[in-house]
Amino acid sequence: MNHHNGIFISFEGPEASGKSSQINLLKNYFIKNKLPYVITREPGGTKLAEDLRKLILNKKSSINILEEVLILMTARSDHINKIILPNMNKGKIVISDRFADSTFVYQGFVNKFGIKKTQMLHKILLNNFLPSKTFLFELSTKKIMERLKKRKNKNKYDKLDVEFHKKVNVGYSKITKTNRFIKINASLSKEIIHKKILKHLNLSL
Repeated sequence: MNHHNGIFISFEGPEASGKSSQINLLKNYFIKNKLPYVITREPGGTKLAEDLRKLILNKKSSINILEEVLILMTARSDHINKIILPNMNKGKIVISDRFADSTFVYQGFVNKFGIKKTQMLHKILLNNFLPSKTFLFELSTKKIMERLKKRKNKNKYDKLDVEFHKKVNVGYSKITKTNRFIKINASLSKEIIHKKILKHLNLSL
């Protein structure tokens, strides 16, 4: 499917793996080289999806796992239809900080909804819409915990114990078997990682 050369790329990985820093470096690269781009995130990206994000991340919310998965799918549907596809159709590079793979890992595997069940819902409800490339930032649980200790603004996932972060890493290893995934060693320096990403996107420094 050719969306007038627009491309959709997602960044995935555990907490504190440096996704946001790399997205920022990429954004600066796009600006400097006058490339048309959109940076977005999940859950979020649209007014509705950002409201639903607050509901999911609220520590006091009493939604169960099925409701959480369906809320995420609702937010994703709005995100695809209002942000991702329209910008791809304009020929832009769309970068999303997390996408469906996060749901497969966090809700499907870690919270035991079932990876296969979550992927099946994504196929049925969202036509299996996926990025053409996904950068997976891999980081050891030990490094994750070290980085999280230094974090000032922690979300609900940042505060969870080492077992949770171990499960996240296992979850990603279970779903990243296809060649859509480009694995990045997240313990390397920011500059080296940035160069690797540009190379994979066929962009030069």
